[in-house]
Amino acid sequence: MRGGFSVKLRLNEDAEIVYKALSVDAGDAKLYLDGGTLTLMFQAESLSSLRAGVNSWLRLIKVCKDVLKLCER
Repeated sequence: MRGGFSVKLRLNEDAEIVYKALSVDAGDAKLYLDGGTLTLMFQAESLSSLRAGVNSWLRLIKVCKDVLKLCER
């Protein structure tokens, strides 16, 4: 099963930072950056695995965004 999603980040600079941070853990997943939009494509063996993968990646993106927000202070 193949799946993926795209996330538009507020600033292109933030998107690049998140892209660099996540690309280290990408493994077999494909991570793309187009301006401020981060796109992730990956495969899973089942629908529940696909859902778990999406949830994990979205959580990692949120953590990156939270850290960026803390750094702005």
